[in-house]
Amino acid sequence: MRQSYSLTAEGMALLRAIEQARPPAQRIISDPYAAAFLRFPGFRFITRSQSLSRLMLRLFDWRAPGAVEFLTIRPRLVDELATELAAQGLEQIVILGAGFDTMALRIRDKLQGVTIYEVDHPATQAAKRETLTKIGTPTNVRFVAVDFEQDDFVEKLREAGFDLKRKTLISWLGVTYYLTPAAMARTLTQIATLGGIGTKFVFDYMLAEVIDGTSTSHEALNKARFVARLGEPWLFGLQPEKVGAYLAPFGFRVRQNFTPQELQAKYCPTRKEPMVYVRMAVCERM
Repeated sequence: MRQSYSLTAEGMALLRAIEQARPPAQRIISDPYAAAFLRFPGFRFITRSQSLSRLMLRLFDWRAPGAVEFLTIRPRLVDELATELAAQGLEQIVILGAGFDTMALRIRDKLQGVTIYEVDHPATQAAKRETLTKIGTPTNVRFVAVDFEQDDFVEKLREAGFDLKRKTLISWLGVTYYLTPAAMARTLTQIATLGGIGTKFVFDYMLAEVIDGTSTSHEALNKARFVARLGEPWLFGLQPEKVGAYLAPFGFRVRQNFTPQELQAKYCPTRKEPMVYVRMAVCERM
């Protein structure tokens, strides 16, 4: 079992934290809590300085155009979906691979009647809970410690009080592209058991052309080679027009399948287009 917290979780918190250096009208997401979860001293030093934060943003724009946009749109979109559904009687939220996400803090006032189940590795949760003891843990959050390689996360959720029949929002971000097709199918089979009628499921996915190497995006192919060298290769992707057919056997229909252009128009019309080789989809239980 891994002994340390997720560095990816800290990286996502860093992006949300430096996003706060932009003028409010230009921010994709407002997250005054993100910086509190940074553990690496260098990251904390950067976020204490508006100038250094802006310099880091420019570096990201140069090295990975559209990455900051997409990676801050992801939590913003889920925040908006959760807010909308909470007004319609949403009872539960499941965040798979919650990392250092702060939705429970960002939109605390909108989720008073919703129980939030944060599912992640024990080491990452321990680091997160240490920070929350200092800034306050929302009373509606339940922490579900899971080693995804060994544990049945559905059973762990049930042990934590999750009701399989209640209206639920399931968020699964930043994971699918690292799974084999077989692991993807197994996980979707489990996800399909969560929540009753009206349950929504939001996830992001890599384009299949990046996985099979036929993409015309040199940036995407270069990034794929880079993550493979790091030992974390991208293994799974979908064709946007086939997402519905892929999800149907698991009991989900696609409600929205966002293109980069749609995300840009909605969340950052004056900024760079979000990464063109990753998409977001919102689905509903059939």
